[in-house]
Amino acid sequence: MNLILGSLLLFSILQATHTYGVKASKIANTKQLSENTKRISKRGSSDRILNGNEVEFSEYSSAASLLSLLDNGTSCTGTFISKDVVLTAAHCVYNTTTGPLSPGDVLVSGGTKSILQNITYIYKVEKVLVHSDYNSSKFSNDIALLFLTNSTSDPSISFAKIYNIPVSDETPVEAAGWGSTTKDSSSGPSQVLMAVPIHISSSEDCKEGNVLWESNNGPTICMMVQNEQDTCPGDSGGPLYFTGDSSKPIVGITSFEAVSEDSSTNKCGNNGDTAYFTNALYYIDWILSNTQIDAEDLVFDKDYLNSPTSNSSSASQSTSASKPTSEIKTTSTSQSTFKSQSSTTNASPSATLSINIYTTICTIFLLYNFIA
Repeated sequence: MNLILGSLLLFSILQATHTYGVKASKIANTKQLSENTKRISKRGSSDRILNGNEVEFSEYSSAASLLSLLDNGTSCTGTFISKDVVLTAAHCVYNTTTGPLSPGDVLVSGGTKSILQNITYIYKVEKVLVHSDYNSSKFSNDIALLFLTNSTSDPSISFAKIYNIPVSDETPVEAAGWGSTTKDSSSGPSQVLMAVPIHISSSEDCKEGNVLWESNNGPTICMMVQNEQDTCPGDSGGPLYFTGDSSKPIVGITSFEAVSEDSSTNKCGNNGDTAYFTNALYYIDWILSNTQIDAEDLVFDKDYLNSPTSNSSSASQSTSASKPTSEIKTTSTSQSTFKSQSSTTNASPSATLSINIYTTICTIFLLYNFIA
């Protein structure tokens, strides 16, 4: 019975590949931000790490694949930061109508570079924690934690540390995910984990693309697409790795992208476009307080952790990250506008059918395992 259910689950997962993203213009104000931001939240036929390379999994073994049994089969990427905690983007586990997803509606896969190779690599979620100040219209505080029902004992899974040194344009980073590897929107997701070099930027374009961006040591980190190397829907929530050290600590979490106004396509990889990552270090206090992970086990540079500069910066970030802003209160109507744009572009009839099959079989699988 386990073999049959596992086979059906794998088949159904591979069918859930037909959800689409939304084109966005550069953001000139907060209203336009909510209306035009392109969510990187669906890994389907238009989703990809673009112009990247297949990875040696042992070097990227903290990466996790996430599946939602709701929201048309949304799938994302995440990062193991401990034996029972996965770090991801809030929008990956959040429904704009009902709020955070229920733990039973999310599955985590880890320990393999293949996309959900078999049920051995699947973990159930006990708790979904979305940042209390997350705003789905503006993608502010786009960060969440998933607490697993059972701790992993898989030796092939590593736990990423957080890069706790200020970021500059020269900081070498790569983004990782399981998306499609071509611009053709009819192609499916990559069956193996891919990574792509990302170019951090502090140019004026970062402010033009996202009015909330101030610097790369604030809540979000900006990158500019070069050489058509980019992240796209489905890489959402995934790690932005620091590649200057073999341990590959995480610098950021894939969040959203702004597309040039004169762009003739909503495909990824448009040179000059800007994309944004949630700054993991900015939220270090939030992560520590909610996971009870020891700071020395979570940060990359323990010497920098104890420096006066780090302590001062951390205190400032903690206050700012948890403080609600008046702008959040003024976007309820534009949030619904964004939702309608998303719903009109997300699913075709064939996509809905395959996703319904996927959801049904996954639910049967979960019920069977709970009963067993």
